[in-house]
Order: sequence, then C-alpha cells, then structure tokens
Amino acid sequence: MKKIYLILILFTFISNSQAQLIRGFGVKIGATIANEDWDYSYLPTDFEPDNRWGLNLGVFTEFLNIPYFSLVTELNYVQKGMTEEFPVTTTTNPDGTGEYITWDTRVDYLNLSALGKFRLDISRFIPYILLGPKIDFEINQENSLDWTNVVEENFNEVMYGFKIGIGSEVELGTFNLFAEILYDYNFNELYENENLIVTANSVDFRIGIMF
Repeated sequence: MKKIYLILILFTFISNSQAQLIRGFGVKIGATIANEDWDYSYLPTDFEPDNRWGLNLGVFTEFLNIPYFSLVTELNYVQKGMTEEFPVTTTTNPDGTGEYITWDTRVDYLNLSALGKFRLDISRFIPYILLGPKIDFEINQENSLDWTNVVEENFNEVMYGFKIGIGSEVELGTFNLFAEILYDYNFNELYENENLIVTANSVDFRIGIMF
C-alpha cells in the first residue's frame, strides 16, 4: 500500500512539474515588412529603398507556465530584402522614357528567437509583451535584375539583434488564438566598408494558434 501511495505522489509531482515547465506549443504565420538603409560616405543623402513585404512562418514552444511570465522559443522562416523602381533613361530621353526597372532583392532567413513573455491574464483575454534576443541565418537570396550586385553578394549571412512587441491571446477551450506585432532590430550591419554601410530592420505581423 505504501508503494502505491509513493507512486501516486511521484506521478503527481512529475505531472505538476511538466505542467509548470511547458505552457504550450504551436505555429505562427504572417508577414514581415523589411527595410534597408544604404549610407554612402561620399553622397549627401542616403539611398533608402522602398519597404518589401515577405512571408513569415514558424513553430514555437512556450515554457514556464507561471503567473505573468513565460519564455517563448521560436524557429521561423522569414523573407526580408528591399525593392525600388528606377526610370529607364536613354541618350535621347535623359529624363526617362516612361518605363521603369524594378530592383527587387529577397533575402530568406532562418530565425531563432528566445523571447520573454510578460502576460496579464484577464479571464479569457491575455494581452502580453514580448522581448528578447534573436539570430538570423541567411539561407537564400534572389535578385530580380540580371546583373549581380557585389554589395548584396557580400551581405552578412548571420545577423544578431533583438525583438520587442505586443500581442494578445484569446482562450478557446483546449487552444488559444493570438495576434502580435514585433519590431526586429539588428545589432550588426548588413554590409560595411569604407564607402558604404547598409543597415536593415523589419516588423513582423503574425497570427497563430497555441495548444
């Protein structure tokens, strides 16, 4: 009989520990709006391309099921880059022919993030703040132009930084739905030499489900 009691106590302890260790897991999907700033040392103004929209999707596990705080670890596929339109000029039409060339560069990353999540449980509605470090690994790059760009070919393939954002969950029985927006800031430059510094940041818009 004592052995049965001991087994029940041990099982209860393990179950409670697991319940406190993992709050949930799930998937996220959304969009990323990325921008780049090309700062030439010999030009009076920077070259600031247009923002580029890309896909953002991933999986996550949320640890520490305790009041007000948890830790979210993520693995995401993220599309970033830049886009810009240039007028086509000729010797007879130096001001432009009315046609445009689109310079569109897509840079794909595998993103790893560890985000502290500060929650406020209000019945079934749970607003929260996310903050923590991230690292991006370049896995692919595509350019819409025929010519190669030496700068883009030598972009840093590993980017370090942090994310900060807000979101909210809604409890729906056995799962939670959520929406969030995060600012993604890089510590290091995308490219740097004595004449040019290229920096890049982005914003993520995501929805998801947690089980």
